[in-house]
Amino acid sequence: MSGNISRIAAVMVSAVLCASVLGGCSKNDSAPSDSENEAQTSETQAIPSLADNAFVNTDWSYGQVAIGGGGFVSGVYSTPEEGVYYARTDVGGAYYRTPDTGKWTSMNYWVTADDRGLLGIDGLAYDPQSPNRVFLLAGTEYFSGGKTAVIISDDYGKNVAVVDVTDKIKVHGNGMGRGNGERIAVDPNNGNIIFAGGRSGGMIKSTDGGFTWESVAGFPVTTTQNGNGINSIIFDPAAEKDGATMKIYAAVSAKDIPEGNLFVSEDGGASWTKLENSIENLMPQRMKLDSTGNLYVTYGDCEGPWNPTTGAIYRYKTDGTAENISPSSNPFGDILIDPSDENKLIAVTSNTYQAQTNGSYGDQFYTSTDGGKSWTNITGNFKMSTGGMDWVKDYAIHWCSSLALDPFNSGKVMVNSGNGVFSCDDIWAAAPEFYFDAAGIEEVVPLDIISLEGSPLMSAIGDYDGFVHEDIFKSAVRHGDPIGTTTGITVAAQNRDMMARVGGSDSGMALTCSTDGGKTWKRINKSPEAGKTLFGGKIAFNADGTVLTWCPENGTKVYWTDDLGATWNECTGIVGMNTYLIGDPSNADYVYGCGKSALYVSTDGGKTFKGNSSIAPTYNRICVDQTKEGRILIANGAGLLLSEDHGQTADYVQGIKYCEAVGLGKARNDGDPLVIYIWGMTTDVDEPGLYMSEDNGGTWTRVNDDLHNFGGTGNGVFVCGDMNVYGRCYMSTVGLGIVYFDKNEK
Repeated sequence: MSGNISRIAAVMVSAVLCASVLGGCSKNDSAPSDSENEAQTSETQAIPSLADNAFVNTDWSYGQVAIGGGGFVSGVYSTPEEGVYYARTDVGGAYYRTPDTGKWTSMNYWVTADDRGLLGIDGLAYDPQSPNRVFLLAGTEYFSGGKTAVIISDDYGKNVAVVDVTDKIKVHGNGMGRGNGERIAVDPNNGNIIFAGGRSGGMIKSTDGGFTWESVAGFPVTTTQNGNGINSIIFDPAAEKDGATMKIYAAVSAKDIPEGNLFVSEDGGASWTKLENSIENLMPQRMKLDSTGNLYVTYGDCEGPWNPTTGAIYRYKTDGTAENISPSSNPFGDILIDPSDENKLIAVTSNTYQAQTNGSYGDQFYTSTDGGKSWTNITGNFKMSTGGMDWVKDYAIHWCSSLALDPFNSGKVMVNSGNGVFSCDDIWAAAPEFYFDAAGIEEVVPLDIISLEGSPLMSAIGDYDGFVHEDIFKSAVRHGDPIGTTTGITVAAQNRDMMARVGGSDSGMALTCSTDGGKTWKRINKSPEAGKTLFGGKIAFNADGTVLTWCPENGTKVYWTDDLGATWNECTGIVGMNTYLIGDPSNADYVYGCGKSALYVSTDGGKTFKGNSSIAPTYNRICVDQTKEGRILIANGAGLLLSEDHGQTADYVQGIKYCEAVGLGKARNDGDPLVIYIWGMTTDVDEPGLYMSEDNGGTWTRVNDDLHNFGGTGNGVFVCGDMNVYGRCYMSTVGLGIVYFDKNEK
């Protein structure tokens, strides 16, 4: 992605207007002319972009290492503009897709480390009259002090403004019920009017396009027992008066409470009443309207995504009656109404497990051609394909809570999943095909990484093991012997046939080794402590692969084996509490540990250690020079430490006042020092960023810019230089996958 910035237009002009209740037009609808659009659309306020006064670094390119999917996409959206789609995720921000991109593109590279909580998107809405204008309701309870903000863009999310609403409502993009929605809605008759619901704090309203907000005092519920709050808001576009929509529906994530859980306003949100005959023994999940004003609501007995067990679909007719049109008693995530034939309905369950055609178990898809009187379960009939991302071939479409219908092709649908997005070009076919459609959505959580000269990049990630990245711009090959979340990976630098990965949880140990460079794997099942399940943490081979050292995350000890787990021994001299381990690539006798405010050094391949508390790192991960024995770089919070003597002594590198992560990468020329990359601060700045030095820390150059912060180093807290490509490095994130930085050589 280029660092060049384009200014946001001063005034938006609507390009497409569509009154479809699905937020889109049928393929038979014709868009009004530009003059008609201008007549029906209120002028919207210009958006002062974050880019307006940003430092832009055109010497570098930025992006995400290609995998495709990997995390929970909590919402998908088609729009009245052909080829324009949106998606939101729980920890990885939001994405857009336009005809000129052809794949998903992140809206959230700009997020700073301090604001990383804004990568949790709890709601998304666009202006139906101007789909380029998009609003994100963002915040994560446990990050950034619980900050909640409305992110506004009028160019599909390319440039944004951020409005802090924390003093009014709180949301949690990674909370339970994150697939419900939407919590934010734009008035289809006036794009300046926006309503948003909090998990706490109640409902708020803006009348100036999202720049200022006031509480909606008349709404009867401000929070719910499950902390999911107001989880859905929808306008009835037909109920228009004086350029604004009068009828608004809102749902709250509760059941069996005196106030009720489904509400309607007939006066533009000034007052609210409980919807007549509404179902109160289930929790609303999502709402849709048809062209005659009938309201469809999907229900579950819990908020989701993983806890509902029963549910229903109800249609609330304009005459006040309620119809149960459920295909089954399963919890349902979403429903679609075909605007070209409203007897044709599409519904999907949420958190049910039926065998899909690839043999995995996931949610069920139903279709109806008679308005819900009868349904067909198509789950056993549809085909599945990977869309070129073969790592997903054995996984189901699951945790489905959001459906989108292409307004230009009423057979084409898109559905969210716990691992990305799936699309189907003709759901009405005898054997419809769902294909993985997540290219560009990189939502994995990276936890470890290795770059060795002459070998491809290798990663360890949450949920899906990790990958071998032969080409960072193409979907990668997943490691064999799947163990799920993988917290550590190691390769013996002098014997690269020897590899190991570790993960698991308190329900089971997961440690696997390869002796042929990852072609085959063998599980190590014997625990170092008899009768105790150890899991996770970090592992390291010494350089020749004769000793494997492991620090489990749920223990206080470190262990070694020289027979691939047939026998284990306790390491002495080292405390095993989140201790990072790494072998010296140049000498198999040396293995280093870092943790508990001490650097540990082993001179017998990782069996015994000696601690050096005079080097007291703030962060556990250290970097060892692959070209010079005993040279260690240590991120020490207050600065960057360098040891040239196997960690016996260390000195601060000049010019750095804060360092969170450090890595080494290929030198520009043979004989030059390896490039040092850090995430931190030089002495003349007050905000962290990525910096590089090509002269052993003598001088530093900024790598990232104000629009490419990626939320900081996230869970993995690593920076890693590429040992095969000069001017390329990688960084971990909260949920934007592995991001790369590429130097643009002149």
